Amino acid sequence: MIRRTLAEAAKFLPETITAPRTDPIYNCHSYLTKVPIAAIQPFIETFTKPGDTIADFFAGSGMTGLAALTLGRNARLSDISALGQHIAQGYLAQAPSIAVSQAVDQVVRDARAKMGDLYTTTRCTDGSKQELIRTVWSFTYVCPSCSEQLVFFEHVSRGRAPRACSACDSPFARRSWGRAEDVPVETVVIGEDGRQLTQRASELDKSHIRRAAEDPRLHLIPSLVIDKNREMYSRSGLGKSGMTETRKFFSPRNAIALLELWRAINDVDDGNVRQKLRFAFTAILPRASKRYQWSAQRPLNAQNQTYYIAPVYYEWNVFDLFKRKAKAVMKATEVLFPPGLAEALSETDIDYQIASADKLRHLKSESIDYVFTDPPFGSNIFYSDMNLFHEAWIGTITDASAEAVVHTTGPRKKDAEKRYEQLLRTSFGEALRVLKPGRCMSVVFGNSNGKIWGLVQRAIRDAGFNSTPMHVAILDKGQRSIKGLNSGSESVVTVDLVITVRKPEKGESKQGAHDLRAGDTAELISEAITELEAVHTTNPSQIYARILQKAINKGFVLDNLHLSDVLVALRSSGFSVDPKTGRLSRQWKDDRLRMATI
Repeated sequence: MIRRTLAEAAKFLPETITAPRTDPIYNCHSYLTKVPIAAIQPFIETFTKPGDTIADFFAGSGMTGLAALTLGRNARLSDISALGQHIAQGYLAQAPSIAVSQAVDQVVRDARAKMGDLYTTTRCTDGSKQELIRTVWSFTYVCPSCSEQLVFFEHVSRGRAPRACSACDSPFARRSWGRAEDVPVETVVIGEDGRQLTQRASELDKSHIRRAAEDPRLHLIPSLVIDKNREMYSRSGLGKSGMTETRKFFSPRNAIALLELWRAINDVDDGNVRQKLRFAFTAILPRASKRYQWSAQRPLNAQNQTYYIAPVYYEWNVFDLFKRKAKAVMKATEVLFPPGLAEALSETDIDYQIASADKLRHLKSESIDYVFTDPPFGSNIFYSDMNLFHEAWIGTITDASAEAVVHTTGPRKKDAEKRYEQLLRTSFGEALRVLKPGRCMSVVFGNSNGKIWGLVQRAIRDAGFNSTPMHVAILDKGQRSIKGLNSGSESVVTVDLVITVRKPEKGESKQGAHDLRAGDTAELISEAITELEAVHTTNPSQIYARILQKAINKGFVLDNLHLSDVLVALRSSGFSVDPKTGRLSRQWKDDRLRMATI
């Protein structure tokens, strides 16, 4: 009965789930490749009923648990990520907004007093003392021919990149020119009219910066080493830049502010309030660091997937960042626990354990009604490496040896795909064990390489699930990253698939037990491009996902498919990709350019 009901219910799920990453809960705290709860809720509503228990063994920041909470379901979350558990616990902690707000004011007062006047500057228009909103810093490059120093900001702030040394006219090359010390170039304060005022960095500013650099508290900043065995050491060029410890990503002034704020937060007596403040604190760390990129138009935020520092970056006032983030935390808490429903929702059982996905010892066999999970996407993201940035402060470190990733550099590169496939297969086997017979698992996945997709398909099949999926949906999170906007030129996939498979009933013969077959890649690409006029497809990633969707539904693997193949075929068919929007356009016979939003 359950099988028939679930199979019928799956037919009502749309083939494309759109859930923009703009809600207060999603934006409250960053975590790599989060799935918005609005994208998870339709699957929970389809495959479970109130009171059921949902598992997610690649839980990350706990979005599946939050989605379950909003729908009156229980959740068993697990991951190896110490940061993920910290974020989920921060979301789930309940504390009155008034208590959080009062605590925020108190810890900021205490931290400001301990920090002293390091954020103080003089407003250029009237000479009054002001607290900085932010400082703009610039890389300084050294000409290899004559040792003349070039301040990068002085060129890009005028709308052009530097071309040559001003002293000897040697061509400028960022990769080959050495670096001198970074320099402060601008500060921003509140002007006499109440608006933000940008002014040149003064001698007072530079004096405070020098004092901060000599402050003995810098030796107390929590820090972790990013060693050469980690993937992000080479991917982010940390050896060349010397940025091999997490503390080095903070200016001395911001490091001191963070230290004093962290100390004040951890002195708060109320456990739930303290948890909320710790949550808000870790949420601001990327923006409080040198990874917060400057732009002439608007700040570009930090690239959470790399340790990249732009040649012009911000040093933002830590206390301002924290106060704004605390307000966002309170707003997200009110959305998650609405007034009048907070007590009822708090009775829903949401548990988060630190555990590897292939060893779910904390879960009994056949105890779970539904699995919704989002495993790491092959070699796309290295969570444990990036989590070091936050975990230095929370004091618990993710065990990188258990991470489900495909290493592309270093000693772990050898047999990386085999280890990844084996971990996924074993993890899906654990999912099969803990699921009740006839119940479903939905797996979110995204990758630009068909070979990795085939690996995932085989892992699901070999674990014992029916290899013919009940449902395959395209998941479109709406907004895309800076890199994702260039999906047409960088071969970056900006949409994912959600594959739902079912555990056979006891005594039931496995459906679709046949071997997965190799699909005709060229034929499927051609078919997808032909269908452009009949479906709503606006970018190459959506076409790529639609090809995979069809292939998986038919039991095909497309090991030879790559997003770049789709891009080549689109160009051959007369399509181009707008570099600013990532949208498709086509030159028609009448020479009029029409957007392919068909």
